[in-house]
Amino acid sequence: MVRAIAFAAIFGFPLPAGLVAPVFAKDCSYGSSMEKQLCEAGGEATPKPATDTSSGLEVIELKTDLDWKTANKANVPWSKIVKIKSDLDGSFELAVFDRDFYVDINTGAQRGAATKWTIDILRGVTYTQGGCGLWVCTAGGDVNDLPEVVELFAGDNSFRIYGDDGEYALPQAFIDQLVKAGPTAKLNLKLVKGKSNSSVIPIGSGTVKSLVQLFSKTIPTWKTPLITLKPREVPSSDPGVEVIARASLPSVVMLKNDRAQGSGFVFDDQGLILTNRHVTAGGSKEFQVVLDSGFKGKAEVVYIDRKLDVAILRPSSGAKIKALPLCYASYPMPGQNVIALGSPLGLAGTVTKGIVSAVRRPSNGMEGFAPSYVTLIQTDASISPGNSGGPLLNSTGEVIGINTMGQRDGQNLNFAISIVDVLKGLEVRSPGLIKGANACGNTNQATKK
Repeated sequence: MVRAIAFAAIFGFPLPAGLVAPVFAKDCSYGSSMEKQLCEAGGEATPKPATDTSSGLEVIELKTDLDWKTANKANVPWSKIVKIKSDLDGSFELAVFDRDFYVDINTGAQRGAATKWTIDILRGVTYTQGGCGLWVCTAGGDVNDLPEVVELFAGDNSFRIYGDDGEYALPQAFIDQLVKAGPTAKLNLKLVKGKSNSSVIPIGSGTVKSLVQLFSKTIPTWKTPLITLKPREVPSSDPGVEVIARASLPSVVMLKNDRAQGSGFVFDDQGLILTNRHVTAGGSKEFQVVLDSGFKGKAEVVYIDRKLDVAILRPSSGAKIKALPLCYASYPMPGQNVIALGSPLGLAGTVTKGIVSAVRRPSNGMEGFAPSYVTLIQTDASISPGNSGGPLLNSTGEVIGINTMGQRDGQNLNFAISIVDVLKGLEVRSPGLIKGANACGNTNQATKK
């Protein structure tokens, strides 16, 4: 009898005639019909909504993150806006959870996918789980991250995005498209597992409605900080990778908090740190800064440009870090030698080298990680997870781009956003023509008088 009640409640079937669900001393009146039945069958009650003071949205508040990555979680408020508070620093993030699944009525086995959406990040898993069907019961199951490449279909547009461990940065262009399409839009998530092995997950209409509310009302606006661009002294010729790395690594930082890890670099005399926006995604805007010397300090996010995928952090205190020279006056040329610096997988002070493979505009699915008006520098210098936000340097140590991503579905396909376009987007004024300046706008040490 207990198994029949649990089976009916879990899978949303009506209870068999003559069976009555047990009554518990808790409120199971809120939530969807499935959530109510799960609650009455012994699951946790779905919390009632409250008003989020910062956005005015109706949210369900939770103190810690949920175990949402497996099936039939009665305490997961699916398709609703959830406010999740961090126990570590009191910060919070707003999220929407969705699941799509089907059940084999004969065996009770379930296959499905669960996703978590914020204004910055999509996280997701696929899962299988045993159960009891009409004829037999099955046991066991597993959970797997979504593949490295997924495609979002919103309205009339599609967006191919790349990630690691089932986590992807949501492009602003996708968010804009979904908001434009409105709460009745169709949203599908395609899992790309090769040319002949893909599957499509439909995102529920309730989730879409919540996402449109979330995207419309909770994305903050930022005031661009004042940035002064100064020409720097650089070598007149290539001094070699070892010399460039030794001179540049003290200005490159590893950024860490309880939600993220990436790289960044100091790019002006105020000590401001430039990185990718997706490195800073999440509720907390405070990061630990780890220098190549081992020094550890703190920095706070002071600006985010969602379309450019860049963020700026201001260190709170500590060591004064020299700014790297920026190649602000020209784009690189294919064939030039380059050096990528950063912290792949948390390994600070990592150096890789290669060449500029191409300088191009986003196309053929690349719009998912860069807007159409940004120049991408394609390179065969290795850019791995954790390298994001670090500098891509030319052979004289000038920053030509911000390391953004590497495509694992193609060999030696790595990309950086041009520093020229980043500075334009930040409305940084050029210092003008400098006597004796090189092609990047900096002064060669050999010609400086």
